[in-house]
Amino acid sequence: MISIGVLLTIACAVSAVEHNIINNTNIDQQVLKRLTNFLNASGSLDPRDIARLNRTAQNLRLDKDLVAKLSETIKNDMRNGKKTEDLGYNVYDDGAEDGSRKQPKLNAVDESPDYASSVVLASDLLSLTSAVANVKEKVCREQGYRFLDGLILNKRWALRMFDASAKSPQGLLFGSSYHLGNFDECVGIEEPGAGVTVEGQYCLATIKWRQREESKKIRTGRGETLRWAVCVPSGCDADAVAGFVSDVLSHTVGNSTGVEVNEKDCYTRKPMIVSKLDIAFLGIMLFFGVILLFTTAFEMYSIRYMKRKTSPVHDLIISFSLINNTKKILSTKQNNSLGLECINGIKALAMIFIIAGHACLFIGSGPVMDAEAWDRLIRDPANAFMLNNTLLVDTFLFLSAFLFSRLLLIELDKRRGRLNVLPILVFRYIRVTPAYMIVILFYMTWLPKIGEGPLWEGRLRLEQERCMDSWWANILYVNNYIKTDRMCMFQSWYLAVDTQLFFVAPIFIYSLWHWRRFGSIFTAVATFVSLVIPTVITYKERLDPTLLFYAKEFTDFATNFYFVEAYIRTHMKMTPYFMGILTGYILHRIQLENYEFSNLLKTFGWLTSIVLGTVTTFSVSLFYQDWYEYSTIEAAAYISLHKFAWSIANGWLIVACATGNGGILGKLLTWKFLVPIARLTFCAYLVNGIIELYYVGQLRHPLHITFFTVAANAISHIVLTFFLALILCIIFESPLHGIEKILLRMFARPVLSDNAKQDVSCETSRNTSQSKLDT
Repeated sequence: MISIGVLLTIACAVSAVEHNIINNTNIDQQVLKRLTNFLNASGSLDPRDIARLNRTAQNLRLDKDLVAKLSETIKNDMRNGKKTEDLGYNVYDDGAEDGSRKQPKLNAVDESPDYASSVVLASDLLSLTSAVANVKEKVCREQGYRFLDGLILNKRWALRMFDASAKSPQGLLFGSSYHLGNFDECVGIEEPGAGVTVEGQYCLATIKWRQREESKKIRTGRGETLRWAVCVPSGCDADAVAGFVSDVLSHTVGNSTGVEVNEKDCYTRKPMIVSKLDIAFLGIMLFFGVILLFTTAFEMYSIRYMKRKTSPVHDLIISFSLINNTKKILSTKQNNSLGLECINGIKALAMIFIIAGHACLFIGSGPVMDAEAWDRLIRDPANAFMLNNTLLVDTFLFLSAFLFSRLLLIELDKRRGRLNVLPILVFRYIRVTPAYMIVILFYMTWLPKIGEGPLWEGRLRLEQERCMDSWWANILYVNNYIKTDRMCMFQSWYLAVDTQLFFVAPIFIYSLWHWRRFGSIFTAVATFVSLVIPTVITYKERLDPTLLFYAKEFTDFATNFYFVEAYIRTHMKMTPYFMGILTGYILHRIQLENYEFSNLLKTFGWLTSIVLGTVTTFSVSLFYQDWYEYSTIEAAAYISLHKFAWSIANGWLIVACATGNGGILGKLLTWKFLVPIARLTFCAYLVNGIIELYYVGQLRHPLHITFFTVAANAISHIVLTFFLALILCIIFESPLHGIEKILLRMFARPVLSDNAKQDVSCETSRNTSQSKLDT
């Protein structure tokens, strides 16, 4: 092991060469005196150290005469026992003011040479010194030299800056691609000095190794890429950091690597900048907060003194009340008139597993110790239910279409076809958009300001910029076709697809009601077309059979080709929606005609549903196996048939439960505990992205992937998501939903037909459509 004295000798020699433009071989006496002090403290100079010094100087292209004189002078000084003194600043000098020089003694400081020698290695000093010398920006280079001086003089701030950076990689061959150093130690550095204060700046460089063409086709693992943390002075910009890291690596692994650093990869603590939009968002929140307090106080007063007398004005006011909305959300009461209680259970369970799937994907694609662990998990068929989140999303499309079809058919029966659909579409937009817009505004304003971390700037700041650029596409519900590479909120595509199909659905529902035979054929043809389109596109473009969750392809959703170009498109998602419309019509006819299922039909229905549901859930694991070879025909067939099969399974489940044939599964899905969760699904969908982005952005260390750690984190994400959803629902979504219902009663009151007389007191059976709607 090379002594610390020699290490400091090398570093100071290089520093002297770079700092002072030496045109001759005269050695700076001040540098020699400083070096000799350190050499005296570390012991004698071994001849092998001189040999290492010569080799180092040759590698750094230093003047040979300079090195020879430097070595000879140091040996002579030590042979003669000559003690030199540092005329500059020295932590070992007690600073006598009378001009006399005494034997140097150690000041009482926190730093110690032993600690420095345990942290700073010879190769580190050599590579750092050379890299700093090559920095072009003057401010960065000067702060870099100050950092090197701090290392040599054992200054704690410099040691912390060095200590916070990632060192030699550990577990590189194990698949560990994130070496995050110590984020908080780095950004907490602040060293005042003459002129400029040196602050710690944390940068996460991307190091790319040369890849063979064969390795580029491998979808597992993380690729030939490392994320490497370096702590540098704040005066260095991204380009200077990239050059610095490249120079350091060139002295260790050669020039076979590429280094990328952009401004979002670097973070330093700065005073918070509040924009006008930030203030506007706070103003909106304050406004709603005041309304919440006022309406809550009003409801408390009305309960005590007004004996709960209701009127449209009273109902409008308490729509924003904390008491009213909390009771409404947490209530386990259901409208049993149509026998659709199981819908709440399906929605609640589907959303829970969707959130868990999002959590797994963000965990797996984020910093992990073992990249192969995620690949092992996705290859395990037992975990296929977590990888098939796409089917659960299709379930929500199916339910949306089913409910719209079922309720609209009832209204068409009551009005004998005289129904103005426009208010329904307008009120739907009004009910959905405000809460959606509030979340988008949060993304655009305060989301990047609520935390910090190694990946914070690269994830949350990027998300803010995307929302600033494409928010208008979101509220127009066209963001799944326009600005898809700048999509605000990765999950927002679903709302665009659902809204676009919602506006088209009345055409098919009305045709089913008015022309039973033609409407059935028309909707069946549309369903067939919805199967053909993704099949043809998948075959021609050689796409994946479904969305495959390989970790290295989902570090950013907007850069995943399949997600942007195929998965989020409406024309690839129509099948479950049309199947939902047909299921709503079938159930409407069954309940209208009081049709009773035979035992044979019930057995066939359940067997078919179980087989199709199981096959579609677990078949996706086939495409993750190492031995699987891609086939365009298989992919084209799977993309449509698995959606169709899943829709059949869901359709039978709903029809069976609605007609009293749900059995044990029907009892589970009608469990009252799931009702409040079901009411929170829309808001949970909106806020889940905040939880996932926050998790990845603030993560300080890579996570060791096991089924337990993934499951534990997923459960915490579910709880946090529904907690935020409760807040959003109480303040925004539930009040607006209540107002919508009141306005619909006032301006779109149902006109009952002669065959559907309103009778509030009568209770109707599950098997009839002549039931009172709670609009």
